[in-house]
Amino acid sequence: MQVFSHDYDGVVGAVVSLARVDYSYALQNLHPLVNQLSEQRNTQSPKFYERLQRDILKRCLMPPITLAFIRDNPTDLVDIEHVAKFVAENVSSGFILDGIQRLSTLKRAKDAALVDAVDFPGDQSLFVNVIICPSIDNLLYRMITLNNGQKPMTARHQVEILADSAFEFGDNELFLATEKSKTRRKVGVFSRADFEVGYMAFLSASVNIDSQKLIQEKLNELLAHKILERNPAAGDVEFSTVLDLIARLAKDPAIDQWFKVTNNLIGFCAAAREGYDAMSSVSTDEFKLFISNFEAAFRSFDVAKIKLGRARRESVAEVIKNFSLAKHFDVNETTDLLIRVLD
Repeated sequence: MQVFSHDYDGVVGAVVSLARVDYSYALQNLHPLVNQLSEQRNTQSPKFYERLQRDILKRCLMPPITLAFIRDNPTDLVDIEHVAKFVAENVSSGFILDGIQRLSTLKRAKDAALVDAVDFPGDQSLFVNVIICPSIDNLLYRMITLNNGQKPMTARHQVEILADSAFEFGDNELFLATEKSKTRRKVGVFSRADFEVGYMAFLSASVNIDSQKLIQEKLNELLAHKILERNPAAGDVEFSTVLDLIARLAKDPAIDQWFKVTNNLIGFCAAAREGYDAMSSVSTDEFKLFISNFEAAFRSFDVAKIKLGRARRESVAEVIKNFSLAKHFDVNETTDLLIRVLD
């Protein structure tokens, strides 16, 4: 790989470079990354790319693809040589953010050349945009700006596959299971689907992520808009940090059960950025008292007059957002706070 440039993306805090490889390198090192993110995007019908497949054998120059990496403090890569060395040593852990269909077509072109006994232009150039981000959240932001609006890859789908592949939940003692798994009843074992929607709530800072009143296409558009409104900021709370907090608190069985209520988890995640500083040092006993007061206050409202699921999400988000104050509230004071949301 030949690296030509070294720049800095001030929005996502990433080092960005333009590089060049050839088709042979791309097949050996980049094509295996097509499945690096679980179900990132289904390869479309080869019929859509038959013309490109033929053109590759005629030495066409394909549009650049985008290769991304996660690295703490990418600004340590201070020049072209540092970027080239990092990519060479870590290419197997990269993500293809843009170019999955092109790389898949390149592989089919190589296979067709072997079958037809024709020359494959392995030395033809392929340009690569390299993005080295400091966090998964920032990478997702850039991923959505690349793919937003493309029918096969909605913002919701991108969040789901990136959460599925990028977070090592075992590292913070959170274990995720499928909906059918009986292990979900154990302390510290949660539904993977719940944490996917929790991640969407965190990124968009909103509890309105799955309204049944909107058609799915419009809901996906609104979700992408909310995520992109929240530009990544230096020193911002990352979702992995929130997971560490949940894992620590959920060691207590009562708190574990509270987080297993999906609407509690969504509300918590939606407000986690704003409430994190106040929550970061809370003890399990303090948090248990907090949720006990919250539940008592929530029961003060007539369930026949509220939309229960939405009300719970919004109520949890309100108390978490104001956790620095709400952690000291008794039931009556908590009820008064919730009136702003539910009245």
